[in-house]
Amino acid sequence: MYNSIQHFNEFGVKKIENEIKNFMEGNKNIVGLILALQKILFELGRDIITEVLENMDEYLRNSGVRKKKWEIVRKDKNRILTSFGIVTYERTYFKPKMGGKRHHLVDDMVGIKPHEKMSEDVIINAVDEAAESSYRKAGEKASYMNEISKQAVMDKIHNLDFTTTETKKYKKKDIKTLYIEADEDHVHLQQKGINKSKYNIAMPKIVYVHEGIDAEKSSKSRKRLKNVKYFGGMYENTEKLWLEAADYIDKQYNMNYVEKIYIIELMNVM
Repeated sequence: MYNSIQHFNEFGVKKIENEIKNFMEGNKNIVGLILALQKILFELGRDIITEVLENMDEYLRNSGVRKKKWEIVRKDKNRILTSFGIVTYERTYFKPKMGGKRHHLVDDMVGIKPHEKMSEDVIINAVDEAAESSYRKAGEKASYMNEISKQAVMDKIHNLDFTTTETKKYKKKDIKTLYIEADEDHVHLQQKGINKSKYNIAMPKIVYVHEGIDAEKSSKSRKRLKNVKYFGGMYENTEKLWLEAADYIDKQYNMNYVEKIYIIELMNVM
């Protein structure tokens, strides 16, 4: 059993029991109990991730296969933002015996790119949140323990490949109401080498088509959209983006049946 889990069994469970006791004997505020349990469980999550990564790294250090091809250079610490908060761990820097680039092999194994400061789960949360709210709110929601900057969220979204996939051919859907929402943000880009007081404006855009609120998947704190389809990227003008959305709508829905189309523009105030 992992040391982190053993430690949790010895100390973390007692913390949970104490929080439940305080809840039952105190003012019984459910929010306080939820936040206390979240803090304890997120700490366990960080400890498990740290231990798993360091155990994998130790395996690589002792591996006979590794010793034939890679030499140990040093150990480095790394910090990466996850949905549990910032995880800190040590990993070994290796160099190939036959020449070539040096690598932190454990990072390669688990998909952590060099100089990456956040894990993909944070990026996924950020993109999901950005589709329904502002970039700033996305940064706040992506990791529950640490806020990532609005610029970092936008950088990740702008680097995504919003490749338009071919819509499957089947009978078009008959719906009476269709919603089209457009979210845009004004990004100031400094002109390097020209005039530091001058700025360009870039217009990253996201358009999403949906059929309204999905009552089955929604909760009081979070609304879910029904059959949502996203389109987005950096565009010199919006014509291409809207043509992609229009092509999807034409292939997906029977427009003769649609009675109302709501087009909503969500402007972010920064």
